[in-house]
Amino acid sequence: MFPNNSLSTLFSLLGLPDKTLVTLQRLDVLDWGQTLMFTGMAGDQPFTLRYRDCRELRWRVYVTDRADSTPLVSFAPGRDQQRSPAQFLTAHFGLSLYYGSVEITSG
Repeated sequence: MFPNNSLSTLFSLLGLPDKTLVTLQRLDVLDWGQTLMFTGMAGDQPFTLRYRDCRELRWRVYVTDRADSTPLVSFAPGRDQQRSPAQFLTAHFGLSLYYGSVEITSG
C-alpha cells in the first residue's frame, strides 16, 4: 500500500525527484480483468504497477488518437483491499479502480 495520495508518492517509491516526467506505455489486462499491469517510464527508469484482485473499474477516454505513451498527469494510489480506489489521470484516459493489492517494481 502507498503511504499517501499524490503523484509524489510514486516519485519517492521509485527514488526519483519530484517533477520527473512519468509516462504510461502499456496496459495488460489479465485474468479476465482481475489483474491490471501498467508498464511505464519515470524519466529514463522503467517501472511496472501490478494491481491484483480488481473488482470495479471506471474508464473515461479523452482522446482517440493513437500514441505510444501517455503522460501521467495525476495519480492517487487509493487503499488496498477495495477500501478506496486508485485513480489515474493521463492525457488520454482517466481510470478509477478498486483493488486487493498492488505491487510496484522498477528497473
